[in-house]
Amino acid sequence: MSDEESRSADLESRIRDYRRSINGFSRLVTAPASLERLMQHLTAQVSRAAQIRRVKVLRYRPETSDLLVVAGVGWKDGVVGHATLGTDMQSPPGRSIQTSAPVAIEDLPNDREYRYSDLLREHGVISVLNVPVMIDGQSWGVLEVDTEKRCVFDEWDVDFLTTMANILGCALARHKAEQDAITAAFEIKTANARSEIAMRELQHRAKNNLQLVISLLTASSRQSGSDEVREIIGSAIGRVQAIAVAHDLLSRGKQGSSVEFAQYLRALCASITPSHRDIVLDVDAMEATIPLDRAVPAGLIVNELVTNSMKYAFDNVESEGRRIQVKFVVVGNGSEACISVEDNGRGMSLPPQPGYGMRLIEALARQLSGRLEYAKVEVGARTVLCFPFLPS
Repeated sequence: MSDEESRSADLESRIRDYRRSINGFSRLVTAPASLERLMQHLTAQVSRAAQIRRVKVLRYRPETSDLLVVAGVGWKDGVVGHATLGTDMQSPPGRSIQTSAPVAIEDLPNDREYRYSDLLREHGVISVLNVPVMIDGQSWGVLEVDTEKRCVFDEWDVDFLTTMANILGCALARHKAEQDAITAAFEIKTANARSEIAMRELQHRAKNNLQLVISLLTASSRQSGSDEVREIIGSAIGRVQAIAVAHDLLSRGKQGSSVEFAQYLRALCASITPSHRDIVLDVDAMEATIPLDRAVPAGLIVNELVTNSMKYAFDNVESEGRRIQVKFVVVGNGSEACISVEDNGRGMSLPPQPGYGMRLIEALARQLSGRLEYAKVEVGARTVLCFPFLPS
């Protein structure tokens, strides 16, 4: 393998790792978790995907005008929760928070433009990359990676870290909205109404943050010269879009934590771009309200199945009559929900060949305590997901 081929393979492997981390962390944001646990999970995800030992999240404290390390991996005992860095322009994270832009430094000890803090000196840090964490257009803090060897951070590193920081911003906005709603409940008699308004605003913010993630991924895809990398990024965009659609419906609806699932399925399928113009995508769904934490995994499964059908089902199949049908029903006296995705394409091998998409589908089905069935049909293929129905 030539040096160029080796570099290309390394890049594709790195992007795949970044994509897995983005997908995993995007799903985690929708689940209930403390901010401390979420930020600690973020640093571990970034460390694993970027293969960088030291990662930290710093929160800006206006009352003391400093940056406090609130989460991190790879640091000595006593750093997280206690160590601080400056917010001035000679401080790498300080410059990032003041300019609201990434700051990458290849050789910090010998860079006269920046101050080499005692914290980084003690841990032997040479290269750093800082990106701001934003909430509603304002800097909340900084996400930083630090290496003990000299490192040149490229656009993929910057985009990955920026994307993860924006997803964290979404979670922080959610937490802020929840806290505002709780405070309002104690202060005014109209607490329920205000809580509902705050929650809708939260979902609107979450949708905007996820759309920003999609925009960053789209920009990265356009800059890539590899069809395989663009396809990988395209899959990640589809999964983030499936979550964004749910948050968009929540921001418009009357229930702060549940979605009307038939409406969600129709909106989700409408957001999927067909690989062939002549593919007809039908949605036949019963009206039912489902909690967000169950609607999103089910929606991600539908997104994977429909996308797979569009990509692979109609190769060498006549264009006339190409059809994909998504059905949703509640059965068993209202105890179980079933979703089927069926196409009239060339069919599939049973059991399906394992791949990342299929593993994701099966993992999401387990999350729903559901079961998957891959059925043989006369023409094409049908996959059925059934899971316990827990209405709102």
